[in-house]
Amino acid sequence: MSANSFGLLNSLAAILNSQRRDSDYAIARYLIERLSDISALSITDIMENAFVTRSAVRRFCNRVGFDSFSDFKARMTTAAYPSDLNHRDLELSIDGYRATLDSGISNTFEKLHQAVRTEDIVELAQDMHARTHVVLVCAGNTTGVLERFQQELFYVSKFVQLTTDTYRERLQHAAWNPDSLLVVVSASGVFARESAEWLREIDAEKRLVTACPSFDGQDIYDHIYQLRPEGDESDFDRLGLFGKYGTTYFFDLLSACYLSRFA
Repeated sequence: MSANSFGLLNSLAAILNSQRRDSDYAIARYLIERLSDISALSITDIMENAFVTRSAVRRFCNRVGFDSFSDFKARMTTAAYPSDLNHRDLELSIDGYRATLDSGISNTFEKLHQAVRTEDIVELAQDMHARTHVVLVCAGNTTGVLERFQQELFYVSKFVQLTTDTYRERLQHAAWNPDSLLVVVSASGVFARESAEWLREIDAEKRLVTACPSFDGQDIYDHIYQLRPEGDESDFDRLGLFGKYGTTYFFDLLSACYLSRFA
């Protein structure tokens, strides 16, 4: 699996939300309505229906982080979608889902209250303030949380870089140095595991925010902020609540701490 798969929907959304109406837009618009059947599509299909050239399709694939359309199709798996969609019962009534959600949120916040330590939040805020180069990295399903956090820090003239797609390409071109701080957010641990190999190449201090108790590649991080209490052996978060609400809770606390100390 390519780590870029986790930011693919962000790449497509950025193209579709832009004001440009170029070949990238035409290709993205054509593909977004056919993602469920993308394995059956060919470059010729795109050329004839989106009215673009073969080279335009190739450039589009490169722009969203893939070498070719074949690579794009192979990587367009369920990993591109928020993880909870793979487990959600789409036939469940709204009342049934609401009951499940309410119970899950209550349980999630009880665990967050136990796991997230104030001293960790304070330490991370101070460390971020002391460094001139801070980069936050996350999979597509937590982008909104980090975008809000980034914008809140603008209020106190602090800029943190946000990477939410074409990860390897973006991070390889960053101006890394030993004083840089890289914070990876991966509630389920899947994104962190898939990106571990090339994150080893980056010369920076690395921190991880996660609710996953263990996975291969944890050794590359200098510190791990756990969203679940140590020793919690309950079934892992099938509805993605730590990704939706746990990361919001963590970065809301971090923002409040940063603003109160450095405004």
